[in-house]
Amino acid sequence: MITLSQKPGRTTIINNEEYLFFSGYSYLGMGLNEHFTDFVKEGIEKYGVVYPSSRISNTPIDLYEQFENKLSHFCKSEAAACFSSGFLSARTSTEVVSQQMNVYSLPHTHPSSSGHNAIKPIAAMHNWESFLHELELKKEFTFGIAADSIHPTPGHINDFSFLKNTPSHFNITLIIDDSHGIGWLGDNGEGIRSQLSLPLHIELLLNFSFSKAFHMNGGAICGPLRWINKVKQHVNYATSTPMMPSLAYAWLKSDELFRQQRSILKQNILYLQKLTTNYTFVANEGTPVFVARKKGIADFFLQNKVIISSFSYPHPENDPVNRIVLNACHLKSDLEKLAQLIGQ
Repeated sequence: MITLSQKPGRTTIINNEEYLFFSGYSYLGMGLNEHFTDFVKEGIEKYGVVYPSSRISNTPIDLYEQFENKLSHFCKSEAAACFSSGFLSARTSTEVVSQQMNVYSLPHTHPSSSGHNAIKPIAAMHNWESFLHELELKKEFTFGIAADSIHPTPGHINDFSFLKNTPSHFNITLIIDDSHGIGWLGDNGEGIRSQLSLPLHIELLLNFSFSKAFHMNGGAICGPLRWINKVKQHVNYATSTPMMPSLAYAWLKSDELFRQQRSILKQNILYLQKLTTNYTFVANEGTPVFVARKKGIADFFLQNKVIISSFSYPHPENDPVNRIVLNACHLKSDLEKLAQLIGQ
């Protein structure tokens, strides 16, 4: 374990020495973006650090309505609801749907979505037809599916094309946690939606954390108005304190900043792909996460003042998963040093 005493970006300081930092998330590098920080400060001046009131208070501030309206437009959905955390938004989305129908979770779905008793795990996606056959026998034609857009440990973008062949007499609510895709994936950062082509009888309910790409504490659910209305009646939304207003304010102001940082991040991904193309133990699927399947490589990096993500997952007894996590703050020279070390 490496304990940090300051915010990391492209580097961090440990015992007065500088280390390159390829761990954590903050894909767009907004934590070190001075313009974004200035917007946060403006938001603090106008709205304060926190708005300590439940969402059903009789004295709401107009900021959150503006924020949710823009979120729904950003996600190309009818409506949106914001929360104080991604975990709370994910848990609420599956809880709300499970009150109306059975909800099944696909493999590797985050516990925030799948980790409560109402959610039933199902086998791998390639068993979809047999799963549908079982439901057909039970005459269960309306149900929910919970899944993650990206499995972050290998940096794998999940493929939902198997849903295209679902017979039209099944009505499905697809609940996708897009925490690791929203903000950077797609031409405009719209996330997994940019790669989805769903038939009309499958509706999308999207939830995500703002922390992974946007460097903000908060979460949201975006989807059909009928579902968002139910979300806003749920106790997790109605009686909870909203996300920090200064962060919502900064997000509303930062379209151009996000566009610039997204472009830099994608260039960094392509450049490191090019630098590591000859190393078979380095894997990448077009996300900011590169997996280095080489025992002891994290310690070797650390000796050379480079920190990567390395811990046992999903269980403490498993071998460590070594991940190199890029962000938009990294320079080409950082990636070149990293690639040079990989080749030793």
